[in-house]
Amino acid sequence: MKRKGIRILVFFLLAGVLLSQLNRVLAFRYEDGILQMEGFYKQSRGSVDVLVMGSSHAYVDIDPAVLETEEGIYAYDLCASMQPIWDTYYDLKEALKYQQPKLIVVDIYRLVESFDYVKESKLIKSTFGMRPSKEKMAAIRESLPAEQQKDAWLYFLEFPVYHNRYREVTFSDFLTDYSLPEDYRGHVPADHVEAMKRPDVSQVTEQMPMTEKTALYFQKLLELAKQEKIPVLLILTPYIVQEDDQKVYNTVTELLSAYPEEEVRFIDFNKAYDEIGIDFATDFADYDHLNMAGCQKFSSYFGKVLRTLYELPDHRNEQ
Repeated sequence: MKRKGIRILVFFLLAGVLLSQLNRVLAFRYEDGILQMEGFYKQSRGSVDVLVMGSSHAYVDIDPAVLETEEGIYAYDLCASMQPIWDTYYDLKEALKYQQPKLIVVDIYRLVESFDYVKESKLIKSTFGMRPSKEKMAAIRESLPAEQQKDAWLYFLEFPVYHNRYREVTFSDFLTDYSLPEDYRGHVPADHVEAMKRPDVSQVTEQMPMTEKTALYFQKLLELAKQEKIPVLLILTPYIVQEDDQKVYNTVTELLSAYPEEEVRFIDFNKAYDEIGIDFATDFADYDHLNMAGCQKFSSYFGKVLRTLYELPDHRNEQ
């Protein structure tokens, strides 16, 4: 009887190990959202002074390694491709369980979007890296229209969504090391070059409102940061700004006039192309993102802005 119990225990242990390995191989490994969240959980407590959030504009254009080397600032890019503001809000709620940053930086590009829900691929990239929690479920539900709410648990559990990927698995996948580098901080560089025409939206003074849902979660994010007594820096990284985008940013500027600067600042770095040293022939990967050369320039400039405006620890002389 004792041997039978041992055999049963060994069977379940082996089955657990097998399922764990299978899950590791089948799980999505997107580097534009999922890996950022998984990497965030690996950061030691108290090691993130600046939490960078938002869309791919932020994780492509801001290199935390540059901030650390040049200014001694520890930052992490907790972002996802085309991430709507409600997912940014729930990511922030999740992040504050593990870190207490001294500054929250939010790329506000996605405030221009007119949708209230997201495509499945964007839902996956914004939520599948999260640990099971009420924040994860809330983010999933906010991304699904009413007729798909019944599927929320499938996305929460994840495995029902990606289990069919077993057809793509090869033996080598089980030998692959999927662990992230120790110095990983969410940055994903763009290495190609595409010449761009410099935009000029300086004459655009009209305003365009955000959607009701976007405006609601934008306010909720700012209120959450206020409750936690963490200042917020809203930014736009350099990109090829469209006129309608600028109309939304004009609305944001007016809205923020009600907030004291020590709580919320907004810096549009598209108004500082020359100061940053942006070359439109060599520094862009596409109309939305800087390439590695442009990222180096912007990250260096951005680090100096952070050092000037905020009292952040300087870790350069630490052992």
